[in-house]
Amino acid sequence: MVQPAEEIDQLKQHLMQRWLTWGIAPLIVCAVLAGLLLVLWSHPGPIEGKQETRLAFEIVLGVGAAIFLAGFYIDGHWTSADRLARRIFEASGGETGDVPPEDWAKYGSNRSQLRSNAEIALNSIRASADAITLMGGAIGLVAIVSVIMGLPGIHVLQILLLQLFYQLFVFSRHPYYLRLAEAALNAELLPSSERKQKSA
Repeated sequence: MVQPAEEIDQLKQHLMQRWLTWGIAPLIVCAVLAGLLLVLWSHPGPIEGKQETRLAFEIVLGVGAAIFLAGFYIDGHWTSADRLARRIFEASGGETGDVPPEDWAKYGSNRSQLRSNAEIALNSIRASADAITLMGGAIGLVAIVSVIMGLPGIHVLQILLLQLFYQLFVFSRHPYYLRLAEAALNAELLPSSERKQKSA
């Protein structure tokens, strides 16, 4: 049986590997492609004039920001501590009575059930981290499209900076993922008693 510490190490490696290969590598590729296009692209894009340029930049920036917010929402939903705690608790048979979760979890057999269902949290963490990391590449594609549209380099650079900030946001979530996984593996991830009482 894999020990909690080994599970945490495996999750840490998974998160870092995915972030580097699905997050940072596409960022570098998109930055290089956008730079090459800016230097080599000889055809003027369909955007001309200050007003059209400003409007086009607002649109592409809005698309990039929408991707950022979508990743933020997806991650917040899929890795919500309370949501995962309720799923693990229910899968462990914790909804069979009116006993508060913290009292129910004091019994060794129940804690064992919670530990055996900790994979629910680990799977959600991996799925969310993989999805939002991969989504960052779409912001890089927006930067490349911006070059083809004829937007100036300063605007393209701002889109690429948005992609960088997005990946830094993804990386900043890693400590939270690891704390959440550790709590689940130690049978400490429990739904709040108040929520359970309200739902009863």
